[in-house]
Amino acid sequence: MNNMNPSKRAANRAATCSKDRERLGEKWQQPRGPCPCTNFQQLPPAIAMEILSMLSMKTLLNCRCVCKEWLSLISDPQFTHPHLSRSRIGILIKKYPHNLKSWKPELTHVEECAESDSWVDTMNFTDNVPISEFGLVNSCNGLVCLSGPHKYDPCYVCNPILGEFIIIPPTQKGRGWCSFVGFGFSVRTNEYKVLQTSLSDNFCKAEAEIYTIGTGLWRSIGNAPMDFPELPFNSYLRGALHWVSYGGNMSMLINTFNYGTEQFQRLPSPCCFGQRKKQSSESFKLGVLGGCLLLSVFDDESSKIGMWVMKDYGVQESWTKFLVIVENLVRRTPFLSLHEPIMFLSNGEILMVHNNWDVVCYNKEKKSFREIRLTGTRSSFSFNAIAYSPSFVSLYDVSRGEEVKRVRAGNKSDKLRAVGSSDCVGSGMPPYKNTKLN
Repeated sequence: MNNMNPSKRAANRAATCSKDRERLGEKWQQPRGPCPCTNFQQLPPAIAMEILSMLSMKTLLNCRCVCKEWLSLISDPQFTHPHLSRSRIGILIKKYPHNLKSWKPELTHVEECAESDSWVDTMNFTDNVPISEFGLVNSCNGLVCLSGPHKYDPCYVCNPILGEFIIIPPTQKGRGWCSFVGFGFSVRTNEYKVLQTSLSDNFCKAEAEIYTIGTGLWRSIGNAPMDFPELPFNSYLRGALHWVSYGGNMSMLINTFNYGTEQFQRLPSPCCFGQRKKQSSESFKLGVLGGCLLLSVFDDESSKIGMWVMKDYGVQESWTKFLVIVENLVRRTPFLSLHEPIMFLSNGEILMVHNNWDVVCYNKEKKSFREIRLTGTRSSFSFNAIAYSPSFVSLYDVSRGEEVKRVRAGNKSDKLRAVGSSDCVGSGMPPYKNTKLN
């Protein structure tokens, strides 16, 4: 991994600011006077927030440190939620470092660089994570859910940009080997919730419990499907988690959990999979691509990858074959070759994770792969990756009285002070770095 030299980084930062100003058009005025925010303060808050919401995350991180007024605007919930809808999708990578003297996994966010499709911007969140051992569960609205490695470890909901986190206590039973957790948001009640399923004491059924942030309690919501999807989830869409399971005849099923209704439901699969028995060489994976549910089918026997997108959510007839990657292009490995699509790049390529081992780009027009080097993933024996849009959503604004803590230097934490009184912690903000793709 080669880092861009300081002069190029400075030039790119200037180019980013210039592009941001061009996007703002007539709304941008070059600041005058000793304070760069003097003219800005004269704008109505709604207009100021609209202007700020158009800026890149990299620029906004710098804006937070300009003055208290800008920090207050960017921390305001009336800004953070509209900005979230415009936040660029990147990938969040959890990997173990090449230096095995340290077993603490690294957490890094990667997004396209505004100046060039040959470079990416990376932020290392490792120091903003509250625990040294964790499982990556899923993300929602810029917040990330992490799970501890042991049965009675708590879960953590955190914002790695801000270094804020909430500790979710374990259930009375804890988490067994047949348990899974998932994190989501109810638009109906404006609440964040953590779901956990586990086998009953007699192992005859699965039971579900829900923790609503702000209540401090787990409560039972009845039975759950008898399947236990592999983490992390990369298929949170429309207020629901999605995962693949198999029926009694090994037919492929798509299960969902809706955080608004707190109900498990089933979505129709593509017609060609409805009655077809799963082959031993096949593996299925769900994701979200371009705002649509994506189903990827990997057949190691035929060395083909097929991808379907559900263009009209919930409508079986809307499943459309999106892509087929043929045998001579599939990267052969001793194991089933899993290519999981994560995100579209601006040049039309699709960023994919290959076997939790490396990251590749697929060009649909050229029908070719290219391997890319991101955060030393090839030097790690395993990693996970999920789509992630960073945000300034503060846990203090959504905690509903739940205790919120902030990670400090040396992995220490303290209670979060009131919004507006917290300073811009320049050393606590994860710095952006430029990394060449290949």
